[in-house]
Order: sequence, then structure tokens, then C-alpha cells
Amino acid sequence: MSWIRSLLASRQLGLLFILALIAAGFGWASANFRDPTNLLDRTRYWTETGLVAVPMTFIIAAGAIDLSVGSLLALCAMVAGLCHHQWHWPLAAALGAAVLAGGLGGALNGLGVSLLRVPALVMTLATLAIFRGLAMGLSRGAPIRDWPEALTDWGSQATLGQGAWAPPQQLVLLLVIILLGEFILRKTRAGRWTVQIGENETAARYAAVPVAGVRFALFLASGLVCALAAITNVARFATAHPAAGAGLELEAIACVVIGGTRITGGGGSVLGTLLGLMIMGLLRFGMDMIGVLQQRQIVLVGLLVILTAIFNEWLARRRERRRPAVQQPICTGGVA
Repeated sequence: MSWIRSLLASRQLGLLFILALIAAGFGWASANFRDPTNLLDRTRYWTETGLVAVPMTFIIAAGAIDLSVGSLLALCAMVAGLCHHQWHWPLAAALGAAVLAGGLGGALNGLGVSLLRVPALVMTLATLAIFRGLAMGLSRGAPIRDWPEALTDWGSQATLGQGAWAPPQQLVLLLVIILLGEFILRKTRAGRWTVQIGENETAARYAAVPVAGVRFALFLASGLVCALAAITNVARFATAHPAAGAGLELEAIACVVIGGTRITGGGGSVLGTLLGLMIMGLLRFGMDMIGVLQQRQIVLVGLLVILTAIFNEWLARRRERRRPAVQQPICTGGVA
């Protein structure tokens, strides 16, 4: 069974195999699943999760986590809505204010984790409540509608090209962020530092890795990408809602874990996260097509995340055991 061992050794190849099985299974069970128009239209709903999952891959690879992304998305959306509708700012300026709000929210998380040394779980759990409360307070719990067609057409109607295979425009933004993230993680010093911090923070400090600076930059990037996700969310629904992004952090973490990033840190793959996003998206789409209830879908996705996390840890330990031991120099006690 050498082909099974080879498949397990190639994590991304295994994910592609699972993706093909899901597509084949649901394609056989439902004719609507096989319709390319339905599938491409459904990918609009993956955009926000995919965007947020890219910096989440870095954060988890560095041994941290960000639970505030859904609440920060809602806050950025409400900031854009207030600036455009109540203060009558031009649309571009209002969207710029949303990006600024995302950057400030990410910087707050980064300062708490890197400068004050608050555990990322505690810090982002606190800002999850703070950002959501600000979003609710700024809007008094009411959604903001009536957005310009220039934004809503981009989010829900316009596509690149014509025909059944024309992809939504949001996918272009998502693919750009994914490719940029994969390049940074694999080919730059910042990516290597991220992995080193997740593997062993103490060793990274001794190796002169700027741990505090890297963590601050990761949470800042997460905040800025949350603002982009907020803009796509407003464009898709033509509404800025204070409850937007509820559960987004769990969806993003699930994509990262399914994609092969260890929840304890020390390694990751943005392309793996993309495959995790596609597996999650196709699973939900296929279950919708065959009539699986929403609450059952949540349970099944939770079980998938647990099984994937167990498999990731098993695979990582297996690779560590197979790694050759470092030969230590032998001291004979003689004098050269």
C-alpha cells in the first residue's frame, strides 16, 4: 500500500483527493450540484471566510489565534455605513474609513499580544466583545441599507466575462490575497519568522527573530483583511449589518485546520487553507442541495474539524519520529 503512504506524505495531494471525492459524491446525488452556474454563484459566499482565513493561517502558524475577526468585520461595515449615510462622505472615503477601522482594530490586538504580552486567546476574546458592542452601539442595532450600485453590482451581479463559467469578481480579490499570502509564507523572511515563532518562541528569540514585531504585524494584517472582507460583505448583501460576521472566526479556523496548519503552531500553508475552504464550501453546498438541515451541517463540520486536527497532530508526530537525530559532538577530554 505504498500509494497510501505517498498520499499521506503529500498533505495537499490528499486534500485534492478528498475534494474530488466530495465533488463526485454530491454530483452523483444532485443534478443542481453539477450546474456550474449554481456552483460559481455559491462561491460568492466563500469570499469573506477565505479572505479572513489567509492571515489566520499566519497567526495560527505562529502559535496564536484571532477570535475577533467576525466582530471586527461588523464594526468596519458599520463605520463605512455611518460615514457614507449619516456623514455623507463619498463612497471611496467611507470604504477607506472602514479599512482604517480594521487597521486600528488589528493594531489593538497586536499591541495587546506583542507589547502587553496578553495571551492571544484572551486578548481577542475580549476584543470580540468590544468590537461587536461598538458595532451594535454605533448603529443602535439597525442595519444600514441603500448603497450605491457601483458597490452592490460588484458584490452581487457583475461577473468577469459572460456565460455559465463566468466567475464572480470577488474571487479575483480572494485569489490575489491567497497568492500573496502563499508567497510571503514560503518565500520571505517574514514567513520563515512566523513558522519559527510557532515552532519554538524561545529559540526564535535567541535567533534574533523580532517576535513582538512579527506578531504585531500579523494581527495588523488580519485587521486590514477584515476590512476588505467587510466591504465584500456589504457589497454582496447591499446592507451593513451589526450582526454580520457572526461565527466567521470559527469558519476561518476550520478552513485553516482542515488545510493542514497545526493548531499548536509551527507550520502552515495558505494553499492548504484554500483547499480547506473549498472542502468546507463544497460540503455545505452539497448538503444544501440534498436537503441536510442547517443544524446537522454544523455538527458534521465540527466533527470534520476535530478529526482533521487529530490527523494533523498524528501526521506531525509521525514526521518528527522519522526525522533523523542530530549527531552531537563527542568530547574525549583530550587537549588539542
